[in-house]
Amino acid sequence: MERKFFGKFQKPFVFLILIISALALAQCNTQSPLFSSISTSLSSPIALAVDTTKLRAYVVNSNNRYSFTNTTLSILDITHPTAPTLLSHALNPVSIPNYSSQIYYDAASGFAYIPNRLTSDPTATSDSLLRVDLNESVATFTKVDSFTTGLNPFGITCCDASGRIYTVASGGTLNVYTPSNLNTSTQLSLDVTLPSGRFIGTNSTEVVLLGTQAFVTNENGLIYVINTSEVGDTTKNPIDYVITNAGFLKGIATNGTLLYAIDGTRNAAVLRIINPATLTAISPDTSSISEVDVSTLQTKTLGLGNDPNEIVIFGGKAYITNRGDNTVSVIDLSTNELVRNIGVGDEPFGMAAFTVGGANYLYVTNLVSNSISIIDLSTNTVAGTFTP
Repeated sequence: MERKFFGKFQKPFVFLILIISALALAQCNTQSPLFSSISTSLSSPIALAVDTTKLRAYVVNSNNRYSFTNTTLSILDITHPTAPTLLSHALNPVSIPNYSSQIYYDAASGFAYIPNRLTSDPTATSDSLLRVDLNESVATFTKVDSFTTGLNPFGITCCDASGRIYTVASGGTLNVYTPSNLNTSTQLSLDVTLPSGRFIGTNSTEVVLLGTQAFVTNENGLIYVINTSEVGDTTKNPIDYVITNAGFLKGIATNGTLLYAIDGTRNAAVLRIINPATLTAISPDTSSISEVDVSTLQTKTLGLGNDPNEIVIFGGKAYITNRGDNTVSVIDLSTNELVRNIGVGDEPFGMAAFTVGGANYLYVTNLVSNSISIIDLSTNTVAGTFTP
């Protein structure tokens, strides 16, 4: 079910015929089912979020390899961060559709927002944004609602000055929501015409907010620079710049000043450190979008491991999952040097860094191990592994 799309995943409808065929063949074998019930297992855990007040971790299982008949959102009790347990509750784990993606969790409201790529119709032009109620004190705890978003969504972030949520669809759109009304959204096409020619917005990946700008990565080597104050204003074009020649772009993060973008080019993967200070918002809009070569903005590049994917910045360091090496790279942002590579589970992907009881931890989801590696950030060593 998987593709090498910036380490992310292909829309699954192409594979449904194969799955149906396999199910038909499985009927001839009464010894065991082709796919087992997920029960409390993790299945290709792809992303997670942490609430340090409630001492909960929320793990998105994508079931991307279709090893189970269905998939879930697992809620973990992290009272003891190095030895989490599955929250003992009749409604946990929470049933969600297969092929879910990143997660944004709003601790104030108790809602989690998750892009979902499950579509059985090959002619579909949209997919879903899931909202899961994770407030354990209300009757609607674990209720899952679904709203329309762009085709094949993956990246999600929040919040701009208006409190809006941004999702990135690899079909070529940026979708912007007001949390109080998810039934409507502003959809911004990422198809652009630059001085060097037309660029199609397909294969857009992730988004990060910095000040009044949103930065959207695209695996074709582009970073869209978007003026968030103009999103939703039909008289203006919110896309002010497109950074070009940045390689096979995947995850992106910011420390509040600089951008850290993962270029996963095969055999030449690097972390691009970019200073966007000169990319000031353009107002009024001009007739054309400005094209900026990444070489004029980046302050440094650092070599990475095999198939790097996601990046998290926490406590002055960057943490990057190297899916092909089964490691997490630790980079000191004060020196921009590699501290070490930490061995974790099989095909690490999503991460969440947090502090509990004065100690710092990094949870890492392992797609193939179906587990979470727990890293003690004081020693940069694996302190435990969660496998329910």
